[in-house]
Amino acid sequence: MKTIIVPTDFSPVSINAMHYAANMASSIGASVILFHAYQVPVAFSEVPIVSISMDEMKQISEEKMAELKAGLEHLTSGSIKIYSENRLGETIDELESYCKSISPFAVVMGTKGATAVERLFLGSNTLSAIKHLSVPVIIVPPGATFHPIHKIGFACDLREVVETTPVHFIHELFP
Repeated sequence: MKTIIVPTDFSPVSINAMHYAANMASSIGASVILFHAYQVPVAFSEVPIVSISMDEMKQISEEKMAELKAGLEHLTSGSIKIYSENRLGETIDELESYCKSISPFAVVMGTKGATAVERLFLGSNTLSAIKHLSVPVIIVPPGATFHPIHKIGFACDLREVVETTPVHFIHELFP
């Protein structure tokens, strides 16, 4: 069975991408894995700050994920299989590792549309995913809704096009 991974940080943008992925999964007969990576909070001051423990971070992550999963199961009325995965670490590193272990059909992510200055200083998980993941990454802008796919745009660098074109993926979308 095809699997779609949906990284989430529980923001409205990632929840919109989750809804998009659920509708896509229903359309192509896939399951959905909700993915969240949480990190150890780091204090950048010399003043002692009461921080949250690792166990509390894990518990909060699992609670939010359970709520998100339950809401999506209710929304889809059980028409698709929904799983969840919580991991400790950097989002893209953990996502890349997870993708290598399960070989998903695609990763569906939301994007906030960061400006060039924000990307320069803050980076972007979506841009990093595009650069580092070896599976197709589908980017969902804020407010987008899923419609059956009839056309696709294919970008390439015109190097080794025949060898690197994901023909099997395109055939799975358009049987």
